[in-house]
Amino acid sequence: MEKIARKLVADKLRGIRAERNFSLEFVAKKSGVNKDTISRYENGIVSQQVDNLEKILNAYGVDFSIFFNNLYANSQNEEK
Repeated sequence: MEKIARKLVADKLRGIRAERNFSLEFVAKKSGVNKDTISRYENGIVSQQVDNLEKILNAYGVDFSIFFNNLYANSQNEEK
């Protein structure tokens, strides 16, 4: 289950960054999270730490709670 959740978060993070045309370097500078860490998160290589996720989402202008509510809702819709 953890792997599935990590992949869902990874895909969504990568998608948001792509939609906004942000480079890893830009997000790293804006969030204070190392670009290699962001890349590992986006590729689902490591589990995302909550504090770093919040920093990244803030850099995207995305509310933490809304991100996870939408992620949960989308995962429920896919299961139907």
